[in-house]
Amino acid sequence: MPELTVEPSGSATAPPMGPARVIDWVKSRERVVLALAVVMHLGVLLTIVGMRLLMLHAGETVLLRVVPVDPRDLLRGEYVILGYEFSQIPPEGIEGLAGPPERSQGQTVYVPLVTEEDGIHWKGGRITAERPTTGTFLRGKVTGWRGVEFGIESYLVEEGEGLAYERAIQNKRLFAEVAVAPDGRAALKGLRIE
Repeated sequence: MPELTVEPSGSATAPPMGPARVIDWVKSRERVVLALAVVMHLGVLLTIVGMRLLMLHAGETVLLRVVPVDPRDLLRGEYVILGYEFSQIPPEGIEGLAGPPERSQGQTVYVPLVTEEDGIHWKGGRITAERPTTGTFLRGKVTGWRGVEFGIESYLVEEGEGLAYERAIQNKRLFAEVAVAPDGRAALKGLRIE
């Protein structure tokens, strides 16, 4: 218990809590502090995983035609880097953003999605800086001079399956199965060869 001191005015005050006293307090409650730190870290991790799982299971699922950029990387195993027609910024730029795309790097943009004529597959509309008020849309970030990323650009495949995906892409038969949350966040559920 800290000692009280009496000042000339007659009021009693506790000594200031300096760094040494804080360290002593933490040391005396080491296990409690450690347990709280572990619980907090677990809480953050479980929240991240839970939100991702919720999006995968509750989000609207759409099928998007993909275009690969690089089918394999020997250092990371086999994976497919995916591109989409709407990932490229058109020459006329992004609706609602002034200036060249390279000055918009990091800017949040949106792509409305519409179903194709077959009613099964989806395609992207025009990239815009305004969040759509209705319908299904993707939220992405401008990454450079002519690109937008949506978080669905790479997919790890089992060893030996990369060639099958390459063939499917050449025949325009590869689609990404994507879960889309109401706010436009997207998660890649899988790849489908049709």
